[in-house]
Amino acid sequence: MLRWYIYIKPSSMYLPHSVKMLCLLVLLGAAATATAQTAESRVVTTHHGPIRGYKDPDGSMYSFYDVPYATVPTGRDKFKAPLPPPTWTQPFEAVYRGVICPQLVMMIPEPYIMQEDCLVANIFVPDTDDTNLPVVVNVHGGGFVSGSGSSLQYTNFVKNNNMIFITFNYRLGAYGFLCLGTENVPGNAGMKDQAALLRWVNQNIAQFGGNPNDVTVMGCSAGGISTDLLTISNMTRSLFHRAIPESGCTYGAIAIQYDPIQNAKDYARLLNYSNVNDIAALEEFYMTVPAAMLAMQSISTLSLPDSSLTFTACLERDVGVEMFLQDDPADILRNGDFPAMPLLYGLSKDEGMFRLPYVQDGWLSKMNEHFSDYLPNDLEFKSVEEKERVTNTVRTFYFGYKPVDTSTILEYVDYYTDVMLGYRMMKGLTLRLDAKDQPIYLYRYSFVDENTSPILFTNVMGINHCEQFNIMTDHNTTGKTDAYINMQNMIRSLWTNFILTGKPVPDGSSLPTWPATNITRTPYMDLGPVVRLENSMFGARFELWDGIYKKHYRKPMRPNPTMPGSAAGVASNVYVLSLVVCSLASRYFY
Repeated sequence: MLRWYIYIKPSSMYLPHSVKMLCLLVLLGAAATATAQTAESRVVTTHHGPIRGYKDPDGSMYSFYDVPYATVPTGRDKFKAPLPPPTWTQPFEAVYRGVICPQLVMMIPEPYIMQEDCLVANIFVPDTDDTNLPVVVNVHGGGFVSGSGSSLQYTNFVKNNNMIFITFNYRLGAYGFLCLGTENVPGNAGMKDQAALLRWVNQNIAQFGGNPNDVTVMGCSAGGISTDLLTISNMTRSLFHRAIPESGCTYGAIAIQYDPIQNAKDYARLLNYSNVNDIAALEEFYMTVPAAMLAMQSISTLSLPDSSLTFTACLERDVGVEMFLQDDPADILRNGDFPAMPLLYGLSKDEGMFRLPYVQDGWLSKMNEHFSDYLPNDLEFKSVEEKERVTNTVRTFYFGYKPVDTSTILEYVDYYTDVMLGYRMMKGLTLRLDAKDQPIYLYRYSFVDENTSPILFTNVMGINHCEQFNIMTDHNTTGKTDAYINMQNMIRSLWTNFILTGKPVPDGSSLPTWPATNITRTPYMDLGPVVRLENSMFGARFELWDGIYKKHYRKPMRPNPTMPGSAAGVASNVYVLSLVVCSLASRYFY
């Protein structure tokens, strides 16, 4: 597949937008023409029309890019569920165009077309006449505010394992996750996009040679949260059969908006809209503001000290439309109201490194002074005194009687590893296993080698957010150690085995034996320099938070447009956000 990269000289940055877009479209059209003239093609007839994909230069697979799987309702309906995809009679030229959903564009290395009607998928199919091939659907990450189906590539799965791999876009930020509980803005548009993609796969993948009854969903970060949410939604029952939620889960603040009405008000203020207490006026503002403008402050929503995200899924209010999420995920898991399926479930050892850029914004000194402000937002207390008692317990557990500063940065990383993901993933796992018997294969990724960077202010090598996902992608391994290459091969083998068999280590394999875990998080596989089984992931750290959450868990609110919200506001800091984007974009904007 030919790719076109555009270099714009500084002087050309001042060209009118229409001229720059015309140049871009001309080049993209040239790329499509060049592809059509030089590559072998295959036409697949779907329920919506024929699609022409092209063989990659190495001849191992066909790529079908930017295929519409649904249609975004636009204008005043832009927050509603997706509509059916368009239909056509002539072959759709599935060449790379770089369609992405509206977002704050940063560090995108290729040409792109940002548009509201952005619900497209990329389908990678091996060059074979075999049918009933396993299908993998990858949900991209990016904090629910950034990324696209083209962010990273995983063609090694297709080329080496005779399976179909699918990536796709879904609506982001306020465009995808604004939740007012009204008929016009019911909520969870981005998650309903994901459900629509799975329905499209169920209906059409057999035409590509895939098996609609052998579908695995995977993703990391926001993609991992999404994957876990998809396993408990009524909208996606029977549409997939295995899941790999990585560094993401359904439980608590990181996955669910506590007070979506207040979030909508706070974000409107960031967009310089002030009449937020009039819900009808607030709804009108959001319905009429252009989708691209909605993204202008979206990165601000990643910087909240209480471990929440502004735009994630919400509990929907019944307004007469199909709902993606009707109840608190904790209750869904506790009640066993989900289909049991094999899960490959885990995270990186030092996920809390995700929060290191905020050290430059003074978080250490602020935590020293007001540690309670940095507790998760899904906790509630009867009094200030009760909150301070819990705060002191938590602070002493992690930091002892030392200050929160650069000398305790490892403790800071552990704290955020636990409150962002570690405890939440383990709690979700225990709720699942307490409700139903299902095979869950638990791991922690802890691999380091001589190329691993140390944690800030230390000489301790750290394993950052979603590193286990990064190692699987297509990327240049020049300069990588033999140990890294061996780990990459092992990770790919384990994940491939799970996709094919439902077990990361099938019977008769030469890989280390890996039993399913139990309610005590035992055993789990430690994927480090030495691969070995360990017991009780997070140990006392889990027990600390489990005791706190059993007493103080605060259920998320269903949006009620007649009542004022009460949650904390959205914080915005331009300096630290630029640091976050520049230093971590390559790690978690998937």
